[in-house]
Amino acid sequence: MRIFQVLIFIAATSPAVFCSSGGVLEKVTKIQVDPTVIEQPENVDSATAADLVRFNLRAAVKDARFEEGNSPVRAHFVLDKFSSEGVAKRLMGTGTGRGTNTVDGRLVIQDSSGKELASVKIHVHGSVAFRQAAGNDAQSRPATSDFEQRLLKELEMLK
Repeated sequence: MRIFQVLIFIAATSPAVFCSSGGVLEKVTKIQVDPTVIEQPENVDSATAADLVRFNLRAAVKDARFEEGNSPVRAHFVLDKFSSEGVAKRLMGTGTGRGTNTVDGRLVIQDSSGKELASVKIHVHGSVAFRQAAGNDAQSRPATSDFEQRLLKELEMLK
């Protein structure tokens, strides 16, 4: 029993316990959001997809409590695929009844020299356009999309 108590004490006072390794955004307060990169335009079925993806990334950066603006830390999204649920499918009642998109790509974080600090693969099948969150007090809840929520989650994990 005494050995067990000693091991617990050593583990609790070990520097490794107090010095957790932070993420690439641990001490970052400001992020510059660069335009969306589309390497294969034939896989993107919307002319506004790049702007919509960047808008979601900017919102996620702000929701993650980063200031957005000129910074040595830069973020952008590499859009590999963007597709929308067809209007016919929605009108026939076989769709979700709201704008559903499929987004595939990578969230990329770079330093001022262009060195990649992080690259996170993201696949979302859901809303990309903003909608008001459900609830009685909709005024106090931010407008969100499924895509923005996923970006926010990934940014939080990089802190």
